Amino acid sequence: MFDSKERVRHLPYFMELASLEDTDPSWRSVSAGLVLLRLVDAWIEEGAAVVAADGWGVRSVAAAIEEMPVGMPARAILTSALDVLTTARGGDMHAIAPRLMAYARSLDLDGKWALAADVYETVIAHVHPEEESEIAVNALLRRGHCLREIGEFADATDAFSTAAELAHRSGDMIGTLRARIGEAKIVVARGNLPAADAILDETAARAAEHNLLEVRSMATHDRAHIAHIRGQYDLAVRFAYEAMHDSVSESERDRILGDLAASFSMLGLKSAARDAHLILATTAREQWQRWVATINLMELAAEDAVEVQFERYRQQLAGAELPPILRTQFELHVGRGYQLFGRFTDAKVWLERAIGTATKHAFNQLVFAGEKALGENSAPQQKKELTTAFDIPRDVRRIAAELQQIRKLTGAT
Repeated sequence: MFDSKERVRHLPYFMELASLEDTDPSWRSVSAGLVLLRLVDAWIEEGAAVVAADGWGVRSVAAAIEEMPVGMPARAILTSALDVLTTARGGDMHAIAPRLMAYARSLDLDGKWALAADVYETVIAHVHPEEESEIAVNALLRRGHCLREIGEFADATDAFSTAAELAHRSGDMIGTLRARIGEAKIVVARGNLPAADAILDETAARAAEHNLLEVRSMATHDRAHIAHIRGQYDLAVRFAYEAMHDSVSESERDRILGDLAASFSMLGLKSAARDAHLILATTAREQWQRWVATINLMELAAEDAVEVQFERYRQQLAGAELPPILRTQFELHVGRGYQLFGRFTDAKVWLERAIGTATKHAFNQLVFAGEKALGENSAPQQKKELTTAFDIPRDVRRIAAELQQIRKLTGAT
């Protein structure tokens, strides 16, 4: 029998399960995560006896994991977490925390931000804030990110503020500055772009003072995002290019390159945007980034009315095991592409598919986008009007030329 406090634990998981059919593969994955987290709760509070090798709790978790779709990254992570539970001292969060962080990150990448935030909260609740401050700060920062993604701005702000306080107490300058970047993202979400840019400018300067190039890159990358929102696309290119050169993380450089491509596209330098996406589709470290780049290349092919290329990219993605958020975006862009080619019957099929996927996973913004596109399905499609390239500043053209050379070196076509 669980008490009232126990019943509300992991509420996002129960809400997610209630929104899914029990025949849905996602239901099995969410269920496995929930029973693992409940076993972690018992392991922390009651000790190692609850995870005896022949215990009912361990067997039920193992059975739930076994029912998850083969090949899903979270399956291996949950299996590893269960192995730790059965071998480590009861309540030893130092042993289980890295596995929970990895699981939360996989949920984060899959767009399951409410679930990820719940897992991060489990870590935060049980790690020692002083002895394991690095894990605690990172979990707070990631939780703040997830809460921001689902619009829980007040709770996200609290997470970032707590992370900043804890990082400051432990002398963690990187954590302190990353928390400031997280706070700036909340300010952006609330619409105060000048204030957010000022925070990021100050943060980048402090990072430079301490020779923290990666943090400086993160702040500068976010300044590029703000410039893009403001329509200052040439400035966005400069900031993104500077951030990419400061970054020491291949994965982060890939993300910056994707944003650089978006700004080039808005400037009318579609060849530069295409070069950036081709580099990513060929060399990106994360499969996620390669998929996103291919979706963008498919969109560019549709805008340029190159149907052969459009179909090539569509076929590549159609057979991929895309995460739900990317599956929805792919289906939406296929529908829009077929509209541009005048294939309205095919467009209707794909747009209805996109709306169904978005509805199933509560991607409300994409539901609206799909419904809007479907409502316009019989109307002639107008190409987006982009800034012409004749007034592009010289340094921006130089950056575009460098990307072209990189693309040629990678052999991407």
